[in-house]
Amino acid sequence: MKARIIHTSVVFVVTFIVAALFSSVPGSLFKQCFADDSAAEQAEALFQQAQKLCEGDDEPEDVDKVIALYRQAAELGHSEAQRILGFCYSHGKGVPEDKAAGFELYRKSADQGNIAALADLGDCYYYGYGVPVDKAEAVKWYLKAAEKGEPTGQNMLGLCYMEGYGVPQNAKEAVKWWTKAADQGLSAAQFSLGSVYMLGAGVKVNKKEGIKLFQKAADQGEINAIAALGECYLQGNGVKQDFTKAVELLHKAAEKGHPRAQYDLATCYINGDGVTKDYEKAKVWYLKAAQQGDVYAQNMMGLYYSQLNDGNEAKNLEEAVKWWTKAADQGLPSAQFNLAAAYMMGVGVKANMAEGIKLLQKSADQEYLDSIAALGMCYYLGRGVPVDKAKGLELLRKAAKKGQVRAKQMLDDIESEKNDQ
Repeated sequence: MKARIIHTSVVFVVTFIVAALFSSVPGSLFKQCFADDSAAEQAEALFQQAQKLCEGDDEPEDVDKVIALYRQAAELGHSEAQRILGFCYSHGKGVPEDKAAGFELYRKSADQGNIAALADLGDCYYYGYGVPVDKAEAVKWYLKAAEKGEPTGQNMLGLCYMEGYGVPQNAKEAVKWWTKAADQGLSAAQFSLGSVYMLGAGVKVNKKEGIKLFQKAADQGEINAIAALGECYLQGNGVKQDFTKAVELLHKAAEKGHPRAQYDLATCYINGDGVTKDYEKAKVWYLKAAQQGDVYAQNMMGLYYSQLNDGNEAKNLEEAVKWWTKAADQGLPSAQFNLAAAYMMGVGVKANMAEGIKLLQKSADQEYLDSIAALGMCYYLGRGVPVDKAKGLELLRKAAKKGQVRAKQMLDDIESEKNDQ
């Protein structure tokens, strides 16, 4: 009985103290305590309404209504609504693009502890969305997200370490963060990690593991992984060569707009690998890739217009020069060589030996053997440059030593002339 009396007394005292505390709280503050709960519930309800309207893969029928719901939820402090609305403003989805507004919404969301928003802020600094590009600042935000287990932040942090963006380059550190993100199922990280296993960057070469990771990412629809897997089957790299499988994967990625897959698929049509040879289809895919800036496809478009069209289309040397120029301007040595030949022979463009020599030199500086040999012949014969037989022979021998057939033939001809004399 004594214990019960003590217990009752304690309850009485606690109740008295709580009542006294509430009686001392101003009415407005008392109401605010409960208003906050109500606002949070209202924000969540609005957010769920917006989410429901966005169900499915297609764009919602009433975008304005969805945006309005997200905006109302965001104004009531819903962190995920703020983040989603930030994405909408950053990318102009359903609202006029306003990257500065997007940045502010990401910041508000991050301030409330939304770890995905931390990675979004990293993206803002990485790409310059609403703030000046600052890779070092991007790394700070990616690290904050990554340390909290956010996979997108981990993936981007891996990229920064691999490329040396905002931090000293460190391939092993890149592998560490990509592994964390890949283990969470992030397809982009699985692709990146697969790539380093195939190449042996920051980790020992393990093509079996690389293919496994590519397949995991491809199964999720990761376009880069689908294209990479297609190329592996095309080359027999890490898997048994299978042209049919390669074409299937490359076509899937090419249809989704992947430029490298488009280039590889076009080459399959040129060579008849896994498909019937078809120069017209090759042109279609080379052109798609070239229009996206793929430098190799641009060079091939030049070759198509100059010689590869199999007689199905009249040669167009001016068009060839146009595409070679695009590729040469991006520094592709084979395109620089092709364009140099066009200038030196006046094919598709007004003859200009000086420009031809300049392009040959740029290409040769990248150790492109055809250009080294051609430049050697120019110096030996005095074409476009003053005669310099010693320099010419030096360049020809360099190219011949590395297997350039034309250089070897030229050296043999020079030696025969000497013997005849």
